[in-house]
Amino acid sequence: MLDLRRQGSTALRLALLGAGAMISISCGGDPATPNIDGTIQVSAITEGTDFDVNGYVAELNSQTAAIGNLDTIWFSNVQPGNYEVSLTGIAENCSTVGNPKSVEVAPADTVKAEFTITCDVPTPPDGGGDPL
Repeated sequence: MLDLRRQGSTALRLALLGAGAMISISCGGDPATPNIDGTIQVSAITEGTDFDVNGYVAELNSQTAAIGNLDTIWFSNVQPGNYEVSLTGIAENCSTVGNPKSVEVAPADTVKAEFTITCDVPTPPDGGGDPL
């Protein structure tokens, strides 16, 4: 009879130990650390008559991302601080003012860097066609 009690007691201990482990796992043990990184939203708004068919490249530090003529992209997981976002790959017949843009990323927030690009009809090579 003593052996049965020990086995029952051992089974009860294992059940309680397992329940305690489940509670500890489901609670996560340590409190979760909040995500303090931010996001930079980059927009390209192209105006004019002859858009750059290749689009552009948005650059943030060593990160790059292709962005279209009328497009928006996001650089996520950016640590809080001051940054410069630039737009490259702009065709010769297009221009933008304020490139690069300075932005300040706040913890867990999204900041915008908006570029307006103006494109004109490109000048033909060698001044155009044959004079008559």
